[in-house]
Amino acid sequence: MTNAPTISLRDARAQYPHLPEPTTVPLGDYRAELLGPAWFRRFAMIGLAIGGLPRWHGKRFRADGSGVNLLRPKQAAANTPLVEHLQMQLQLAPSPHDGRTVVRVGYDATARFPWPAVVDELRFLQNMEGKDVWLGMARSDWRWTRGIAGLRLPFIHLT
Repeated sequence: MTNAPTISLRDARAQYPHLPEPTTVPLGDYRAELLGPAWFRRFAMIGLAIGGLPRWHGKRFRADGSGVNLLRPKQAAANTPLVEHLQMQLQLAPSPHDGRTVVRVGYDATARFPWPAVVDELRFLQNMEGKDVWLGMARSDWRWTRGIAGLRLPFIHLT
């Protein structure tokens, strides 16, 4: 991971419940880094591509509580802008896993499968060389999987 804190899947899951509860939502563009061994990250990227997010780069958070996922363009020339895809809504909300506040990132019910049932939960991890780093946990919001902590997939967002 380039310029990102090194953290294992196990450590991410262990640290997450102890991170401070956010009081505001993040703003701006955040580059994402998937966590875990290379084979796991590769399969996660394939899953994201199948779900409609090929070349996933990260997220853009806006002051109005909305956001959008960012994709790298197919033909990435110098200064080629990122492509916005898959709108989302942000709010401060309690996590069903521990009842503590998270930045809840949810997708519209009309989005393509599986996104209406996916929720990303974010907590602030650290400031590293002037850049905010948030630890995210992607989870399913289907009622039969909502509280299963082992199904959460950790990732980080860097400004």
